[in-house]
Amino acid sequence: MWRVLLGAGVAWLAVLARMSYEWHVRYRQMLFAVATLEESTRVRDRVLQVHLLHLASQLLGVSSPAVGVRNQTAALNEVALAALHRLADSQWAVSPALWAIGFVTMAVAIYWIKEGRIDQLEREHRALKEQLLAITKGWASLGEHSNPEDAMHSILAEVAQHTVVRRAAIYRLTTDRSDSLTLYASHGKLALPARSIPEMFLEPQRGLIGEALATAQPRYSGDDASLGYVIPGVRMERVAIFPLLYQQRSWGILLLQSEQSGWFSSQRDLLEVLAQEIGIAAASADAAEEVRKHRLMEDRARMQAEILANVSHELRTPLGLVKGYLETLERAGERLNVEERTEFLSVAVQETHELETLIDQLLTMSEWDNAEPPLHLEWFSLEPWVSQLLGRYPIWERERIRLVGLNEVHRGFGDRRSLTTAVSDLVQNALKYSTRQVDVGFREERNGWRIQVRDYGPGVPAADLEKIFERFFRSPAQAQSEIRGSGLGLAIVKRIAEAHGGTVQADNVPAEGGFRVTIFVPWAQHPKQALSERGEGATWTRRQA
Repeated sequence: MWRVLLGAGVAWLAVLARMSYEWHVRYRQMLFAVATLEESTRVRDRVLQVHLLHLASQLLGVSSPAVGVRNQTAALNEVALAALHRLADSQWAVSPALWAIGFVTMAVAIYWIKEGRIDQLEREHRALKEQLLAITKGWASLGEHSNPEDAMHSILAEVAQHTVVRRAAIYRLTTDRSDSLTLYASHGKLALPARSIPEMFLEPQRGLIGEALATAQPRYSGDDASLGYVIPGVRMERVAIFPLLYQQRSWGILLLQSEQSGWFSSQRDLLEVLAQEIGIAAASADAAEEVRKHRLMEDRARMQAEILANVSHELRTPLGLVKGYLETLERAGERLNVEERTEFLSVAVQETHELETLIDQLLTMSEWDNAEPPLHLEWFSLEPWVSQLLGRYPIWERERIRLVGLNEVHRGFGDRRSLTTAVSDLVQNALKYSTRQVDVGFREERNGWRIQVRDYGPGVPAADLEKIFERFFRSPAQAQSEIRGSGLGLAIVKRIAEAHGGTVQADNVPAEGGFRVTIFVPWAQHPKQALSERGEGATWTRRQA
């Protein structure tokens, strides 16, 4: 509609201009004719009078009558007056109102043009906003993926879904001169040659990628790949190269390809914004990874310092006791009776065992700091395993251990060696604090089986229940008692349970008093483990780096 109004307004003004021009030309002719006739009455020369009358008749557009000069002048005056009357009657052709109508029509048309353009821009803005909102759904996956490259795969998939782009790839710049451009993430089969891309291939004069990196502006290869090589020797149709920038530095490039001809010009604004966001997101992910590694190194250094300090403290007590008793035996052994020497040797041997246990725990924790414990998962008979477990304790301590539910559970699953270590640590800990017997219970469930060790000691303060699985942690009340401990046993138990894919839980028993720790070990989850009949020969080895 606005095009019709604009055309009508322009045509109307053109007609008015033509009519006004012709009216003024005719009006000037009539005035000149009247002046010529008046001049003819003033001159005395007859020849000049005839010439002036002839000129007036030409201006009036009539032929001179074949009468006398006086009569000709009168006749031509009548014609001139009549022409002036007709011009006065047609003066509406130069009326300002008509011109105002024309200008108003043009103004309305121009206003509609402007409003139409604004509406079009608003529609394009809404469409661009909707595309950006749809595509940036992939940005949420940055927090869901532990690997930023996986998140970039999701982002490229969103770009391909909501734009005309069908294939996309992100390449990262490196400091390696022989392999300066490496694939970071991709969607669809768009990739440069699998061979390494050297740094010299990225020079501006050698290809579109080099130009994009040098100028920090996107480049397009053309619908027929006629606008230049992507890299030396490689032409690709309908490929756009967007530099990925972060803080005015090139992080890498974004390669996009579509099957539509001329798609680059229509999608350029949107994709430039996306390229900026991708560059910021990728560089920020790198920075976050560097911060994470730095913090990990700091935590590891702090942990090693803590371990060294705790090891020095824990080793000093048993070593001091062993040294003290042995030195006493060496210097004053002859003055001691047999019972005293036997007691001194027994204490030295017992402290040596404590020292050996502590060293084993330290070595175990040190090994598992760098890798998950190697597990040999298998089904096994429970009674032989329990008998082997009880064989670790002397007879007088074995008599204090009460087995619960062993007759109901006949098979266990897991790594026998590591589970023996975990349960032994729990039983040994319970024997230290229990004033009565120690209960070791077994229960089978639909998803796994549980091992529960309970003592009848003083328990653990509620405020310390969440901390007892931390290495070297001991409750202040326990640390001030005569019962010694390294604070590593429960930490090792937790690592073993988690390595099996299970859990460990500790709580106090309010009714009868005491403290209990429960280990849950799930049944087999791997296809090779999912056997219809549980047998001791069914095994599966898992090692995690």
